[in-house]
Amino acid sequence: MATEQGALFNPHTYRGQKPLGYDVQAVRRDQTVLQTLPAYHLYLSDIYPDTDTPDNYTVDIKHLGDYTSPRAVSELQTTHLQQWLESLKTTMAKATISRKASAMANYFDWLTTIAKVLEVNPAEHIRGRGVTSPTPDLLYEKECDELLRANSSDPRTYLLILLFLETGMKRAELLALTVADFDFSDRYQPVVQLRHTGRHVVKDRRIKLPALVVPVFDDYVQRYHITGRLFPCTSRSIATLLNDAGMRGKTRKPVTPSMLRDICVVRGIKTGEDPETMFVKIGLSKDSYDDARKKYKRLTSEAL
Repeated sequence: MATEQGALFNPHTYRGQKPLGYDVQAVRRDQTVLQTLPAYHLYLSDIYPDTDTPDNYTVDIKHLGDYTSPRAVSELQTTHLQQWLESLKTTMAKATISRKASAMANYFDWLTTIAKVLEVNPAEHIRGRGVTSPTPDLLYEKECDELLRANSSDPRTYLLILLFLETGMKRAELLALTVADFDFSDRYQPVVQLRHTGRHVVKDRRIKLPALVVPVFDDYVQRYHITGRLFPCTSRSIATLLNDAGMRGKTRKPVTPSMLRDICVVRGIKTGEDPETMFVKIGLSKDSYDDARKKYKRLTSEAL
């Protein structure tokens, strides 16, 4: 990748386009931000299929790349990133700056933990401030019941929804699950073990499951001949399964892992669990607790 990728990611030409005309090569530490954009967009497209997130985040990082060029990503320090965010205050609203800060955090986490071209994350301690995110639109309890009922004929989809609702796990955690991660030695108190690697091992946890999971799990692994990974599919497949499940459940709200994760937390708080207990259950980073408290206080003020 010998040249900068600036023109490809202009907001007015890039939205909805995929960089198929470009050779997406392995990311290197000596590349600039702009040179890493095709690989970053490809990564986002797998994690957030059929959404605007890959386009929106890549456009935001293109803005960062314009500011930091010609420095290589390995040369960028926390001060460079702070200066960029500070420069935005004269022309952009707080909500826009907060979104760009979120994109920046995601980008450098990718460079550090996924692409692994940086040893230290310069954005680790930088966060957007003073912006309240829109309250997510969740399913009511009757809608959750209908969602499960409408998908009860397929153990794969039923188990998928049930695991998200009962554990609040992320999509990446679900895709990493294996049959061996489930402990059914006591079929009335089943447990699932969520495992991580590297610096994310602090998020390893065991979560109790309702007994209902056991017969659904057994039916699923037998019918689909599952022996290793519990869901041997892609992130895009999970999104498609949930979208189809929502259509069968006749809900107009998009059913996503993040929605089901939020429902899990709200349910727990409404039944008397301490918010921090629920944050531990879903593996939330401690530096996100303050924002999460505000978010779930808003969500729990409306009965599900």
